[in-house]
Amino acid sequence: MAVSVASAPVAASSVIVRQYLIGTGFLCDLARPEKLACPAVSEAENGDTIEVTGEGTLRPAGDKADGGGTFVHKHHGKVLGRGTWEAVRLISFASYGSGSVQGLPEEFEGGLAVMSVRLTSESGLQFDAILAIDCALGSIPEGAAEGITLSIPDANLDFNEKLSGFTLFIMEG
Repeated sequence: MAVSVASAPVAASSVIVRQYLIGTGFLCDLARPEKLACPAVSEAENGDTIEVTGEGTLRPAGDKADGGGTFVHKHHGKVLGRGTWEAVRLISFASYGSGSVQGLPEEFEGGLAVMSVRLTSESGLQFDAILAIDCALGSIPEGAAEGITLSIPDANLDFNEKLSGFTLFIMEG
């Protein structure tokens, strides 16, 4: 499993708490014709897709993450599974800086968060996974792209091609 982490031009303050949004809330009103905002969708090499929505908070000072959301796993449009996911811990966070660069509120922030999460299917099966949330705001490093990736090692699935969906970090206090 490989999760690419781009170098961030702005160091993340470990004291700041951040809210994260993945393909949910007011982001859904921001859809453009060329890209759907909600849910966030990524594709695996075999053509399977994963649709993810969720929200929570990140506390880089203690590698803490909370929150969660929903997922739907599809194979060529046919639903294979669905359920919920829960944040377990923050692995890393790299800030790209304030979205004010793009004319957005100063507390909107770009960055890359990588979290350990637990997926629970409707049938009760559980899988540990790695969720990467990439918000392309601020001083966006080369190679960064809006969306999510999800790696499920025990299922041998890496949803590493970002297809659609908006994400956002919001600095609190």
